[in-house]
Amino acid sequence: MSSSLRRGVAAAFFAFPLFAATACGAGVDAETNNVRPDNASAHVDDIKVQSVNVILPEGEDRAGLSARLINNGTEDQTLEAVGLGDSGQRLELTPAEGETSVTVPAGGSVALGGEGNATAVVVDTEAAEVRLGNAQQLVFLLSETGEIDLSARVVPASGAFVYYEAWAPPPAEEVPVEEEPGAEDGTEDADGTEGTEGAEGVEGDGNAEGTEDAEGTEGAEDTEDNAGAGTEEEADADAQGDGAAADGVDAQD
Repeated sequence: MSSSLRRGVAAAFFAFPLFAATACGAGVDAETNNVRPDNASAHVDDIKVQSVNVILPEGEDRAGLSARLINNGTEDQTLEAVGLGDSGQRLELTPAEGETSVTVPAGGSVALGGEGNATAVVVDTEAAEVRLGNAQQLVFLLSETGEIDLSARVVPASGAFVYYEAWAPPPAEEVPVEEEPGAEDGTEDADGTEGTEGAEGVEGDGNAEGTEDAEGTEGAEDTEDNAGAGTEEEADADAQGDGAAADGVDAQD
């Protein structure tokens, strides 16, 4: 074997182990395995909680939660509550329309936040000390798995984070305004109006009575007329009687 060939074989022999060692230098515990998305996530038993953010629109005192819960188990689980780890307050949890609870189906998932989904809302961010830029500690309580803790960012819904606008908390429900006492008084006034109409009816009765009185007066006048007529007839009869008597006296004479 020539010297040049021997040198080539030797170089290849020493280069192969070096290449193999370099290729495996990262190992199974490589730092790249620790790379995670910016959104908070956690995994306990069969439940994964992913893409968690607390969304606080600027100038608002309500914050909403965006998250997705995945169930890799064979039984449904119920999300019973979401709490703030720092203050111990619970978020206002509302099932999706037509549902009575927030259920994470077996082999499926459920979303929090967004149109048509269940919602979890921090009703009073000031009292709960939820502020933009904070890392908010959250606790998800599930019926079987129990508590799942994680820390999520508090982000706005504008500017670079306008994407989260669709997951912003829904507006607070308007409280029905109680009827003012004036409205009831107005109703009473209406009743009073009816009373006035009744009074008019009374006046009508008075008119009827007046009519009866008039009829009575006319009857009295008729009676007086009849009486007068009778008196005149009696006077005529008396006059005739007196004339006859006078004629009799003349005859005797």
